[in-house]
Amino acid sequence: MQMKHGFGIIGAGGIADVHARAIKAINGTGPSGVYDTDRAKCVSFGQKYDCKAFESPDDLCRDPDIDIVCICTPSGHHLEPALMATGEGKHCIIEKPLEITLERCDKIIEAGIRNNVIISGIFPMRFSDVNKELRKAIDAGRFGKFVLGDIYIKWYRSQAYYDEVKWRGSMKDGGGGAVMNQGIHSIDLLQWFMGKVETVCAFTSSPGHADIEIEDTAVAALKFSNGALGVIEASTAVNPGFFRKIEILGTKGSVVLEEEIIKTWQFSEEEPDDQLIRDRFSGIQTSGGGVSDPKAISDEGHIRQFLDITEAIETNRKPAIDAVEARKAVEIVLAVYDSAANKRIIHL
Repeated sequence: MQMKHGFGIIGAGGIADVHARAIKAINGTGPSGVYDTDRAKCVSFGQKYDCKAFESPDDLCRDPDIDIVCICTPSGHHLEPALMATGEGKHCIIEKPLEITLERCDKIIEAGIRNNVIISGIFPMRFSDVNKELRKAIDAGRFGKFVLGDIYIKWYRSQAYYDEVKWRGSMKDGGGGAVMNQGIHSIDLLQWFMGKVETVCAFTSSPGHADIEIEDTAVAALKFSNGALGVIEASTAVNPGFFRKIEILGTKGSVVLEEEIIKTWQFSEEEPDDQLIRDRFSGIQTSGGGVSDPKAISDEGHIRQFLDITEAIETNRKPAIDAVEARKAVEIVLAVYDSAANKRIIHL
């Protein structure tokens, strides 16, 4: 039977609502407390979810009724609350990205080890049924040799999206744009499917938005350690926005997904379940997927990941996506930025 845990949330922005709903789904009750630097927002969130609005993050982390802290602050401000929470012996769930530099990621990882607590980075797409089926096919060796692994995240965000929440357009606070903030979910999936990225050559630009420090468009060519090649295309400037696509292509089979829908599932050696899989995940794409509305995402992935994390805590095992695993996508994103900024090929 699932134990109940006391959850605290630091950062009461839009993604905190997804965390609160996931907490309620697995716990039966919502979070125990919340903290935000914006006091009015903090109090409003506390009233909405019937939880305590703490006046400082220290007080939240010291509360004996809280054993898990969800960090939902801007991307470049995950380290400090993580150190605070782990220092008080709390487990941490950190919204993507884990942090915006490898040095800051490593400090989070070290804090988890030092304080003997579990830290998990949020990548809910790994928990979808179709992505798990794809990973099973990879583990079974059904693709033969990998040839290409490609992801396309061609979304749309209005100018108001960046104007209303300034950290989204700030390199210091957000760490990046279309690649770090939107594309990182798919980048995590790509490396989970294809394996380690060895080399990156990239270009970035910002044709679609004014007064932002970050890119709204990026293209990168990849070479994986297994010899396969790949592409990342990411944008928040493409109107009206298109569904996310991922392609895993090999010498013995290929799979193409559009969001949660299978467009291609073909292998040289057909297995009995293949048609069942195609039937289950075919049809018309209805998911918003965050294509043009950042709020149009499902809670289901977060719910499944929160269940994995709480089970890991209860059984003293590693979660599916611990801090070390969450760091991998950040490393690829930073290689994209390094390559584009310095006009050179980056070897990870």
